[in-house]
Amino acid sequence: MRNTFAAKLLVHRFHLISPILTSYRSKHFQAKLLKMNEAFLRYDKGNDMFDISFRYVDKMTKIDRQFNFSRQTTERVSNFLKRVDINVCKVVNKKIEKRKKKNTACEVLDLTKDNVNTGKIMLLKNDVEVDGDTLCESLLQDSAELKLVIFEKIFLVKRNAPYITKISLPSCILAGFPTYPSKFESLYTDTKRSIFDWYRNDSLNKPNSWTHVGIGYLYVPSVTDIGHHLKISCEPRNESDSGSRMEILSKNVVEAGPGECPFDIRHQFTKHKLSDRSFRVISYNILADTYADSDFSKDVLFPYCPQYALDMDYRKQLILKEIIGFNSDIICLQEVDKNIFEYDLLPSLYMLNYDGVFVTKNEVTEGLATFFNQDRFEKLGFERTIMAQNVDLPKFAAIWSKIDNDKMKERFLNRNTTVQITTLRSKENQFEILVIGNTHLYFKPDADHIRLLQGYYAITYLHDVAKRIQEENPECNVSVIFCGDFNSVPECGIYQLMTKNYVSETCEDWKSNTEETVKNISLTQDLCMSSACGVPEYTNYTPEFSACLDYIFYERDKFEVEQVVPMPSKEELTLHTGLPSVVFPSDHISLCADLKLKG
Repeated sequence: MRNTFAAKLLVHRFHLISPILTSYRSKHFQAKLLKMNEAFLRYDKGNDMFDISFRYVDKMTKIDRQFNFSRQTTERVSNFLKRVDINVCKVVNKKIEKRKKKNTACEVLDLTKDNVNTGKIMLLKNDVEVDGDTLCESLLQDSAELKLVIFEKIFLVKRNAPYITKISLPSCILAGFPTYPSKFESLYTDTKRSIFDWYRNDSLNKPNSWTHVGIGYLYVPSVTDIGHHLKISCEPRNESDSGSRMEILSKNVVEAGPGECPFDIRHQFTKHKLSDRSFRVISYNILADTYADSDFSKDVLFPYCPQYALDMDYRKQLILKEIIGFNSDIICLQEVDKNIFEYDLLPSLYMLNYDGVFVTKNEVTEGLATFFNQDRFEKLGFERTIMAQNVDLPKFAAIWSKIDNDKMKERFLNRNTTVQITTLRSKENQFEILVIGNTHLYFKPDADHIRLLQGYYAITYLHDVAKRIQEENPECNVSVIFCGDFNSVPECGIYQLMTKNYVSETCEDWKSNTEETVKNISLTQDLCMSSACGVPEYTNYTPEFSACLDYIFYERDKFEVEQVVPMPSKEELTLHTGLPSVVFPSDHISLCADLKLKG
């Protein structure tokens, strides 16, 4: 009750930093294992900087270091090489001096000379030394057959090879629930082509004893993983090249999960994916972390829920397992934190061939997300509107102009309520287009009149978009589905407006706040909608409030309902007092229904 991953190449500029030792001595490490004899150049045309990284290994001095440089494209090659010289020599000399102090016999390199002039550090183009006065930018335009030579070690320069800038694992990993990189940032990388390997540390006494336990971006730890650290190793790839592997250890060991959850029972009805004219839709308010993590939520709203079960690192594993298990084609989510969308939902679902769109509610950090199965749908368009900022929507404006209660209008205009619309074309039935609406309406108990106007705005906007899509595609059948947390029970005006197409001026909603009463206003809308899941007794359940607030509305003249996934029983809802709980990750219950296009 509260208010294309692959295309997203996160650009990271490497500033000149101290070399990073890629060793396995630390318990929690992040190691980029650059391939030896390769230097990785990162440069996009038009930029004034370029980055280059290489791994310098010398067995005699026992050096194994990664060097990262960020340099200006307009500097001379001699200046660039001098900087490489200074940094590499500093590390080598320090190592030699340390070994001298230990009276270890070793060959002492003469690193006091100008290594560029002596040819110890140079650039080769087509195996010919590049003149030091050459500007770096001239080499960047064509980096083929470019080699970097450091003390007779030759590095083939690879431009814009796949490159991982950051990878990390979540702090909470539960057996039986999907885990994945909590952050995965890379350049020039196709995540689906990349190779992910998972390992379990089998002995605390043998930190380098690892057993390979899984492959892929998503891994579901087993009971045998409990009490052990995990490691993920990734080799980034794209359609033509591969980059250096990076590894990261989990900070904490795998913990026992809560066992079977009520949604596992519901998944028995969604074991198989749908096809042809049938598709599955879910709508789910997942309880934004920005609300669940507050002291008010912990102490007042959900005091019965253990704090660890309110933590998003715990809840998101349950949420993702629940969503994946429904095998849905269209997923409409509300109360989605921006970071959860970017780092958890989108990358994880993308690996299962979903794409998604997201909007925040104006300045708020949470918002709406709609995902769709790319095997079955292609996205034709996406749009959104913040109601308070666009009251000139023609049909709504006509109603708005008749309202003379300024206090009510001010309250309406102070809301961030948003409607998100995604237009999808069926890949199996090219003449079928779906217009998917997703919203989350205002939540205050005394705001039925505000919600009624918001619901009217949303369905009007949705209908206008559908009409425009129909005009642009006259040969197609355009159908509307409208999902969301409407914060409105079936007895209120919104449900009547959606399913009966009319709300009279005598509707009780108009008087839900006496100071903001709306008079002499009736509403009509033209879409023939029904609720796919009917009116469950509960879609939201807490000890203080429980009711049906969430709906999947569909055009009943365009679709038929093939299946409604049964809702959890009251016994399941009350087993841990209320929602959320250790087995329910949100205070709302997901809705899931199978629809079939008629005709």
